[in-house]
Amino acid sequence: MFRMLYLVVAGLALALLAGCQPPAQLLVEKAYIQLSPVEGSPSVLYFTVRGGPKDTELRSVSSASILRLEMHETVEENGMSMMRPLRAAAVPARGKVEFEPGGKHVMVWGVDQGARNRGNAEFIFTFANGDKIAATAAIRAIEPAGETSGDHAGGMSH
Repeated sequence: MFRMLYLVVAGLALALLAGCQPPAQLLVEKAYIQLSPVEGSPSVLYFTVRGGPKDTELRSVSSASILRLEMHETVEENGMSMMRPLRAAAVPARGKVEFEPGGKHVMVWGVDQGARNRGNAEFIFTFANGDKIAATAAIRAIEPAGETSGDHAGGMSH
């Protein structure tokens, strides 16, 4: 009898502890702009989206400090790497979507001088569920020739 009571109490304790997890929250983190090493060529915005309690989609990214932004995805077709526009990016509940070199990314044209001087730019990420999330992206300086890691947009054409 005591053993049965112990198992019931232990099971309830585990259930309560499982409920103590922080609730899933839709958020944007690790945002940065990699400036293009070629003047006049687009730069790139990278970031991670962490999913909230329900599935949604990232529909757009905007910034008062940027002239033009476009979501893209790098894909392999017929052995060639190419980019195509991305209308939306699915964000699974409690999952994550990474906008990173060689995958999904946001092309950035015209970073204003104020943002360059500050070293960051403010962005608004708009989701299908109606959420709008503000995030700050650090601006990473152009790397000197010969020291690039291959993570910049300069090597790909649109």
